[in-house]
Amino acid sequence: MKLENLELYRIKTLLNTKIIESNSPFAESVFIEILIRLNDLLGLLDKNGQRITFVDDVDVQGEVKDITDLVSKLRNASCHVRSGNIQIGTNIFVFNRFFGYTPNGIKMGEIVLGSQYKDDTAFYYGLFRIYLNRHIKRLIEEISPLYNVKE
Repeated sequence: MKLENLELYRIKTLLNTKIIESNSPFAESVFIEILIRLNDLLGLLDKNGQRITFVDDVDVQGEVKDITDLVSKLRNASCHVRSGNIQIGTNIFVFNRFFGYTPNGIKMGEIVLGSQYKDDTAFYYGLFRIYLNRHIKRLIEEISPLYNVKE
């Protein structure tokens, strides 16, 4: 079995545990592993001319132009917490989650972190937000056929 298929299988296995949707002390670890593996798969697709470029609900700004960039930024922020990617002013935002509709989960002046959807979970490192259903699960659906992986 190819490494890419093993990575997809591992991501699906982790998602099926529902740990990142719980208050488990392992939720952040599972989330980081998913980001690492997704980043690897998306990077390989990009290198092979098959970049995933959707921008639905992606906060496009700065170096983030699409979902591939967002996953890369989140992976880097989660794996290198002293990189500055998670610092907002004097505050450091490491792993924040918002379950369901919580548009003003954290509000500090003009900085607002939260979720715009009652049927989703938003994950943050710094200002970088990714949704579980709208981004992560969608990526798995879009990537799987590119690697000939069936559900």
